[in-house]
Amino acid sequence: MSATKPVNGNSSLKEKVMKPPAADVSILDSVQAKADAHIDRGRPELNIAKDNTTFKGRLLFYIYHTILIAVYSLYSIFRLFQYAQNKIRVKFLNLAYNPAKTPQIIRDDMTKLSKLPKRISAILNFKSEEEEGGGYYGLLNDASELVTWTVAAGISSLSIYQYDGTLKGNVEDLRVAVYKKLTDYFGANYTPTFVIKVPHLNEVYYGLNNDNDEQYKLADISIEISLLSSVDGKPTIVELTKTMAELASKGEISHKDVTVSLIDKELTALIGQEPDLLILFTPTLDLQGYPPWHIRLSEFYWEPDNEDVTYAIFLRALQKYSTCKINIGK
Repeated sequence: MSATKPVNGNSSLKEKVMKPPAADVSILDSVQAKADAHIDRGRPELNIAKDNTTFKGRLLFYIYHTILIAVYSLYSIFRLFQYAQNKIRVKFLNLAYNPAKTPQIIRDDMTKLSKLPKRISAILNFKSEEEEGGGYYGLLNDASELVTWTVAAGISSLSIYQYDGTLKGNVEDLRVAVYKKLTDYFGANYTPTFVIKVPHLNEVYYGLNNDNDEQYKLADISIEISLLSSVDGKPTIVELTKTMAELASKGEISHKDVTVSLIDKELTALIGQEPDLLILFTPTLDLQGYPPWHIRLSEFYWEPDNEDVTYAIFLRALQKYSTCKINIGK
């Protein structure tokens, strides 16, 4: 008898049958979970501890959350009453102090003050069109009103700071607005003379006429108006520092020549002199990038929650200045 050879297909089938099946991962996970549950049931104190920890955490969360809501609510109520009080106070001041476009009334108010600043500055906001007295023409009106009050008060220097430089870019419109406002207060035959300066651009505008009006230039100027913006602040100091560094590197100046007096002289030439009084017509105490070098010794006045340019705020600022004591260190 001849021997029979094994068939390859039968041998492969035999190997598959004899090979142990692969473990099912999901079955193993289920078995492990049951084992863990069995262990937990065997140790009930672990479950109690976990439940207590979870409960305490949630309880603390709700307690802190409630406290924060209460504090926020109380502060909101307080600010609401404070805001209403400030608004009512400003309304009362506006009713009590109204110049009625009469320079003599303003002069009478000034005679009651013990001293007046030689130079004043003001920060104005560009309010939205939707607000009362807002928009571009509202800003022009605020600036021209401020100029008129300053002239009537006998102060010959005013700088107006507006962050984005809207006034600096529209000097011609400002000249017209200032001239009309001065005419309304003083009359066409007694309109004070004025000059508008843009220090950053080194530009000068005399009155309503063209710059070549030599007769106007030779006249006694009633008020000098300087227009400032954010570029006159820290960017100007940075540019001055770079210029001095370049001159020092070229040997044109010595590092010993760079003194506080030199910096003060250069910044005064670039921007103007430091104001004695800075009035903020803003709802918050925000200098908005005002030239920092020029307010080292200036007095500030700010009426909370107010951004309206009114004579009452202008007068209150001068009243506060007249009673303040200025101490200059040695």
